[in-house]
Amino acid sequence: MYKRCDDAQGAVAAAADYYRAMVECDGEALRALFHERALIAGHFGDGLELSSLEDFISSTVDAKSGDGPFEYRLEGLELAGDTAVVTVGGYSYGRWFTDHLTMLKIDGRWVIMNKTFFCHPEGYDW
Repeated sequence: MYKRCDDAQGAVAAAADYYRAMVECDGEALRALFHERALIAGHFGDGLELSSLEDFISSTVDAKSGDGPFEYRLEGLELAGDTAVVTVGGYSYGRWFTDHLTMLKIDGRWVIMNKTFFCHPEGYDW
């Protein structure tokens, strides 16, 4: 039996923790949030990026270009049983991103299984 409000709060909290860990380049926190076999995919510029979790963690360190400003907001949430898709809009390192985080509840906690992202064109203003 699922308590819908509790499930929603947990998924949203995991998404907030993800964003904070990403902009802080906190590899250990990202490893704790993602499944070890997660796939990160999206277009950045003209190229398609497909990354393992470890490649993604390395790229967050490479992408860090200052201390902000950073901003994120919940764009959407869909729950079905022990699955969730949380959409987060965020501004980091001078660009707006939309991240779709696919989650699965494993052993009572929300785990990010995959991240699909879109990097908005330079100059995009939410």
